Amino acid sequence: MIGRPGFGKTGAVHRRAAASPRRALTVVIALTVTLVTLTGCVGIPKSGPVSQGLPVNEVSGAGNIAYNPEGPEAGASQQNILRGFVASFTSATGGYAVAKQFLSSGFANKWDPRASVQVRTGGPKLLAVDASTIDYSFDTVAIVDKSGAYSESSLAATLQYSFVREKNQWRISAAPDGIVLAQPTFERIFTQRPLYFLDSTNTHLVPDLRWFPSGSTSMTRIVNAVLAGPPDWLKGAAFSRFPDGTGLSDAGSVVTSDNGVATIDLTKDASAASARDRQLMKLQLFESLRLVPNVSSVSISVEGTPMQIDDTVDALQVDNKVDTQALVFRNNRFGFYANGGVSQLPVLSQRVSALGAQAATLSSDQSTVAVLGTGGVSVVRRGEPTPPVDPRPNLIAPSLDEAGFTWSVPYDSPNAIVAFDPSGGAHPVSAPVQSSGSQIVSLEVSREGSRVSILLSAPSGPRLIVAAIVRDEKQVPVSIGTPILDLSLGDGEAIDATWVDQTTVATLVTSSQQSRVELYAIGGKRTSLDVLPSAAEIVGGNNGADGLRVLGDDQSIWVYRGSSWQRSNVTVSFIATQR
Repeated sequence: MIGRPGFGKTGAVHRRAAASPRRALTVVIALTVTLVTLTGCVGIPKSGPVSQGLPVNEVSGAGNIAYNPEGPEAGASQQNILRGFVASFTSATGGYAVAKQFLSSGFANKWDPRASVQVRTGGPKLLAVDASTIDYSFDTVAIVDKSGAYSESSLAATLQYSFVREKNQWRISAAPDGIVLAQPTFERIFTQRPLYFLDSTNTHLVPDLRWFPSGSTSMTRIVNAVLAGPPDWLKGAAFSRFPDGTGLSDAGSVVTSDNGVATIDLTKDASAASARDRQLMKLQLFESLRLVPNVSSVSISVEGTPMQIDDTVDALQVDNKVDTQALVFRNNRFGFYANGGVSQLPVLSQRVSALGAQAATLSSDQSTVAVLGTGGVSVVRRGEPTPPVDPRPNLIAPSLDEAGFTWSVPYDSPNAIVAFDPSGGAHPVSAPVQSSGSQIVSLEVSREGSRVSILLSAPSGPRLIVAAIVRDEKQVPVSIGTPILDLSLGDGEAIDATWVDQTTVATLVTSSQQSRVELYAIGGKRTSLDVLPSAAEIVGGNNGADGLRVLGDDQSIWVYRGSSWQRSNVTVSFIATQR
């Protein structure tokens, strides 16, 4: 958890930007998201009839909803053909075979339904442009691209459809690629799945959330997305171990047997992989398919011949877990809180306390602590004590990564990020932060070390950035890539942000003496949690939202249980971040 410490009315250490235009501290110690922009869209027409889509036949079974749209009716008008066409988007069976019945014979094979999904809210509007053209307008809440990448949107979209008569029946002769689904329907049909790639050291898996429809084609789409490699925003930070050019051998290349083995047949390009890369290829596929029902293992073949893969794989970190106990600084003691007391870490705790600690991050192996103290940022290890690695004034709390680098930055200089190597060498990190009038409130490296979250206090309000970390061949952080998230958080004061798990960042924003916590799935949806009294810090744990801990302005720890925040009787100076 990264933020700028200061003292509240009760003396609690917390992490607020020093010069917020909305709040002056007494003493200073230290998706709407639009990632994908629709082109060629215009506002919703102010005239024309308001038309609802045709009802869809829903059949409930085994806890799922099966959609069985019908084809065009004889003699249907242009408007009803368009309504039926949109209603048929609920079924991808046979490559959207029902939907293609609404298309003219010359256009049916040109239309690409998998190009995108526009998720709409409210009722659409149909407006006749001329005798053979209808505009279909709606408000979007999200867009899913061809690869399954999800981004929030609040744009008004207008799609145009042209009609022609074939055998005395209206058919659609021109239409935009992709489909449109109402938000509730999208959430029933599409499922969020993490795809997995490797970091540059092949020691950690890096997730990337995608959205795919349920059904028989789901696995094929997931495998194709893995074979396509990391998305642009992760390039340079995450890698695929499939040789260039590797693809599925044919349309029926992904088959699941009765005993749960997913057999994936690849093109001969895959044969070029080394023995180690073959293991990693299999691991990528298995982890990406692990949540698909009825898949228990993965088998890879090349043009029908089973690939020889040694099942003995060095342990890779798929999801770094932290200690379930809170790591705290309480009564000048640093350690894990349990049974009313603080269990100190050998050697480390005393050194942390001696630095006048105001914030800290513990490494995943619990051998190193990055500490913000009265003299700046120091790195505490079990060996010899070290002087501050970063004595600059006005520093926020430091972060650690899995390569042993300590990240530090002054709150009033968002572009002055420096990563210090284990020997204390300073490495400036180029960041995509427009710093005019902004302060950096928190910076935290994800647990596998390939991504970073940054919370800013900008003139327009709180701002969250999530991007990949680009490193050189020696694992030195060089730059922060193009953000996948760069969004305004609305009104209030930016307080803190933390990684909740592999794929989610939580933000803490305060206004009117109340703090709100929002969860941002990186490549998914935003979720708002219940509000709580004004707070100073938020720290992630395990088990999603239920693992979050918030430090109130009164120094008490709050935990999220069920659907609300609950105040504990534990008071601490600060909660430390565990990697």
